[in-house]
Amino acid sequence: MTPELRVLITMEAAWHRVPGGTGRVAVDLANALSRRNDIEIEGVAAWHLNPPSQNYQTSIDVQRLRCPRPLLYECWARSPRPRLKSTKHHLVHSTTIVVPPPGDVPMVANVHDLAFRRFPERFPKRSRKLFERSWQRVLERADAVLCPSAATSADLLAAGLDAHRLHLVPLGHDPLNVSPEALLETREQFGVQGRFVLAVGTLEPRKNIPTLIEAFNNIAPSHDVELVLAGPLGWGVAPEELLASLDEAAKNKIRIIGEVTAAQLAALYTDASAFCYPSLLEGFGLPVLEAMSYNTPVVTSKGTATEEVAGDAALMVDPASVDEVSDALDFLLTSESEAQKLADRGYQRSKTFSWDATAAATVDVYRKLT
Repeated sequence: MTPELRVLITMEAAWHRVPGGTGRVAVDLANALSRRNDIEIEGVAAWHLNPPSQNYQTSIDVQRLRCPRPLLYECWARSPRPRLKSTKHHLVHSTTIVVPPPGDVPMVANVHDLAFRRFPERFPKRSRKLFERSWQRVLERADAVLCPSAATSADLLAAGLDAHRLHLVPLGHDPLNVSPEALLETREQFGVQGRFVLAVGTLEPRKNIPTLIEAFNNIAPSHDVELVLAGPLGWGVAPEELLASLDEAAKNKIRIIGEVTAAQLAALYTDASAFCYPSLLEGFGLPVLEAMSYNTPVVTSKGTATEEVAGDAALMVDPASVDEVSDALDFLLTSESEAQKLADRGYQRSKTFSWDATAAATVDVYRKLT
């Protein structure tokens, strides 16, 4: 079958120092698009000597621009250079808010959130300025903007985006199979002994990790349980500072294990007694969907995009309330039958999200522009 559309998609997020959710979306969306017979997809990125880390490698071909990322991003945010060679493509898709200059074909852009505006003090100054300039370029350049949640949609409209350019396209997740051997191996590798609460994400201020640690510290004396924090170190949060106020007994119950492989993460989700994600703001909240897909009961933030993702299949808390987070965790760890009912609802809900569905909705937007 001859592809109906040829798409050039930006993959630079896979090479970010901390790719995080943005890198995950770029890679998984590109892979899902590449599985379709009606799309021919090619990637584009800055100049790199090495491939991205194992977790962020893609199945598509990626052309390299002769420009390093810091310079590339600043140029794209400030000037009409460098332009992409897109003459053989029907459209360009930017997977991040940092969009390339306009060319001769339509442009689609993913904007996951405007957290840099909602919580400017929680972002490095240089990143904040780059994101602000980039948002203005999105308003000028993008023919269609994809966002993952109604919460983000409202933020984008309030920030000046025309409604006719806005398309709500939820993200997906395709869970891995996890063997008993993988569970045991992962436990041994990270020294996890018994029951544990899992938190996943880049260690950075808006993930609200200090509140989670304080809440866990409140319940730890009543439960034989550990807290496992999985995810790369981002900015504004130092592991030693997170634990500084705790006594030695509490510190010994908390494991900050850093970035893990996709297989290890799947094993951690599967084995956790509860998953807690009290983030202050998310564009979508992929970890919530991931945890539900592995049949793990979830605690997350009400009034945010993660509540949209979880629906009625999670315990909702005020992320600013240590007591609410503590009470929710205590309930899940004490009432195992109720926790399992919640986990089962989450598992069923997770089946309504997939990367193939995200790719199909994305292609629908492509067709409206070509």
